[in-house]
Amino acid sequence: METDRARWGRGLATAALPALLDAVPERPLHARAAADSTGSRRVLEKCGSTVTGKDQGYAHARGAETDELLFTLPG
Repeated sequence: METDRARWGRGLATAALPALLDAVPERPLHARAAADSTGSRRVLEKCGSTVTGKDQGYAHARGAETDELLFTLPG
């Protein structure tokens, strides 16, 4: 999910993710976030996800490959 930079830091993802987790009962769930995105990391960790690996992926918003952290929310 990408949001406009003007909306960053307002708690939108922190509010939305618990609702998604309630609606999707399957576990484990896996997520990716850019390694330098501390906000994304905080949101995922607040909901109980932990870093389980590292990878590289294409970030459309950046138009380039980027280092990513892999997260898992256990079952």
